[in-house]
Amino acid sequence: MKKIVGISLGVVFLLLGTLLVIPAFVDLGPFKHTYLPLIEESLQRRVDVGTVRLRLLPTPSIRLSNLKISDSPTFSESVFFAAEQVQLRVKLWPLIRGRFEATEFVLEKPVMNLQKQPDGNYNYADLANHKIPSGQKAEEKKKKPALKSQEPVLPFAVPSRMRIKDGQLNFETRGQKPLSIKGIDLSLQELAGSQPFPYQASFHYAGLKSVSLEGWLSYQEEQATLKLMDNRLKVQDLVLPVHGSVTHLATAPRFQLSAANEKVDAKSIYQILHVVGLAPRDTDISGPMALHLAVSGPTGSLVTQVRGQLNNVKVQGTRAIKGNVKGEFVLKLPIGAGPVTRRLLGDGKFAARDGELTNVDVVRKIQRVTGMIGLSKELGREAASFRLLEAEFTIAGGLAEIKRLFLVNSQMEVHGSGTMVLDPPTLNLAVETTLSPQASARAGRSKTTNVFKDSQGRIVVPMKVTGPAANPALDLDSEKMLKRGMGERTQRGLGSLFEQLFPKR
Repeated sequence: MKKIVGISLGVVFLLLGTLLVIPAFVDLGPFKHTYLPLIEESLQRRVDVGTVRLRLLPTPSIRLSNLKISDSPTFSESVFFAAEQVQLRVKLWPLIRGRFEATEFVLEKPVMNLQKQPDGNYNYADLANHKIPSGQKAEEKKKKPALKSQEPVLPFAVPSRMRIKDGQLNFETRGQKPLSIKGIDLSLQELAGSQPFPYQASFHYAGLKSVSLEGWLSYQEEQATLKLMDNRLKVQDLVLPVHGSVTHLATAPRFQLSAANEKVDAKSIYQILHVVGLAPRDTDISGPMALHLAVSGPTGSLVTQVRGQLNNVKVQGTRAIKGNVKGEFVLKLPIGAGPVTRRLLGDGKFAARDGELTNVDVVRKIQRVTGMIGLSKELGREAASFRLLEAEFTIAGGLAEIKRLFLVNSQMEVHGSGTMVLDPPTLNLAVETTLSPQASARAGRSKTTNVFKDSQGRIVVPMKVTGPAANPALDLDSEKMLKRGMGERTQRGLGSLFEQLFPKR
């Protein structure tokens, strides 16, 4: 009896081992001769597959290696889509009967190469749209012979779950710099026709910890439209609800997406701006702000728009200012070639209160000139602070036009305008510094200072601020001095004075 039981157990273990080991070495290559021609005919593209193997345990699955789908002949001879591994988890009994009823579809390390021609055509349009022109449809339908019953039909049902692991998307528009998105992970669940289904997606971006999007999707096949419902975008520590749709999926996809949050921490926004090269590293920003984000347009001409409202945000910069800032801005970034700073468009205005200038070189120069006109060290330090600092600007072509600049403190008022090159930050400003009546009185009544006084007896000095924003040069504005009727000799004398006040390095 024990011998029979032992033999039975041995047979069971042998069968289990066979189920575990043998299918992994079963090559289903002959199936390629049956089904690949059908797939190639459907796609009108060449399809190559390495090995095709079957595994029964723990879950029946078919695994394909080195899948490659060629590009459209009108574009190039390169690969349109490739995947290191493709796995179909299937139901066992339908598989035995010769039908693939997949429960899950998994792509491992897929790479998709999208291209756009100057005429707007994409290299996938032929896959999504095989429509016959209306004038030929009826005639060709009559000529087309009926399918014979013995012709093979691809026995495949769409799985209810799909996953992508470590994918990559390459997008290229002729004449523009290619765009590559790596580390793509995607999970689609409960796919059931037109019913909404949950999903999760994420990808890598250099400098950011994570970028992810999750929620529910709904696909309308007739309109070729994908709708987002109850979605959430997370970038670093920033979380935004997302709404919108992607239309014209069968031809040239158009995006109409929006995200908004009326109360986010400005610190998380600033960290993202720093990563994309739009904000300096040596500044700390924190506090509440409202953010509205929109992505719109066709795939090759996407425009990202950011609208922000600062609500008493604390700014601590080592080379600019520190203070409490309120303001608003609108920035647009079209996709395309060239640096971000060259493509950036927008405008805005800010008002900072109860702060001070933190650029060490500028502060020293201010304290030097206030000391020369008779202010104490304490009053000189006050001259580098402000009760109010306001600025209005527009951005285009890598240049910020500062339409209005205004600073006021207990010792002076500064009015100005000009430009700043964004990369590297370089100033070209014309400003007028008006000393307060008290500071003007301390400057004395010499002929040199008298030429700067206005009708109210205040000293008004026109200056040019030029050079790198980290250490700009301050000089007399010769053009404005000439307009005031000041002679060249006086200008030379004042220039000598200013060289003493603001020595150049």
